[in-house]
Amino acid sequence: MTQPHDQPGVFTAQEMLQHWKGHRALTRRTIERFPDDQLFSFTPGAPLRTFGDMMLETVRMIAPSLHGTRTGEWNFKLADTSAIQDKAALLAAWDEADELIATTWPHLTREALRGVVPPLPHLRALPYLVDNEIHHRAQGFIYLRLLGTEPPAFYEREATSPA
Repeated sequence: MTQPHDQPGVFTAQEMLQHWKGHRALTRRTIERFPDDQLFSFTPGAPLRTFGDMMLETVRMIAPSLHGTRTGEWNFKLADTSAIQDKAALLAAWDEADELIATTWPHLTREALRGVVPPLPHLRALPYLVDNEIHHRAQGFIYLRLLGTEPPAFYEREATSPA
């Protein structure tokens, strides 16, 4: 007898990519809404980070996570993003990450997409990237509201980014 967990997943790989691209497009619009002078300076209070810093974390995680998912070789050394200190540079890095996603995705197998991060067997890498981004974007929505700026509608996730 086939068990429910043996059935194909909720998403195909292409549907998962479209889902992720939709979230990335919404997060990019959230970055765009931030006042330039607040993106890397505003925080509601310690120990909270700025939205720019949270987005840099999101960008830094893409390459090692995709590499580990594709090859099974996990290196948690994250890219140096210390030179990114303004919105234009962050958006450029965001778009570069989207390009990396687009070029890597066709090389990911079903097994790789379902794989776990070896030191964290409870963690599936790609769903975690999406979850982490959503979590930080939600923080950004609150920051925007505290700054008196309306965030983009959370349900408008059409994928308009380059990936």
